Amino acid sequence: MSDHESAAEAYRRKMAWRRTPEENMRLFVQLQRQAFEVLEASPEAMDHFIRRNHRKRRQSEVDKLLRRHGITHPSPSP
Repeated sequence: MSDHESAAEAYRRKMAWRRTPEENMRLFVQLQRQAFEVLEASPEAMDHFIRRNHRKRRQSEVDKLLRRHGITHPSPSP
């Protein structure tokens, strides 16, 4: 790791420590929303996400997550 990368990482860590729990939650929600917007823009990415999560989670949890974000469940891939 270069000195520049170390300084950048130290700065990000310092800024993270300064955030309040409420700011952390707002940032988390914003990042989640952006991630789902990216997934919704790419059917291939959404399909990969769904298949990965089916392996990692119970189906009911995946469905709950999709409903929370207003996403209709894609048809199963062959």
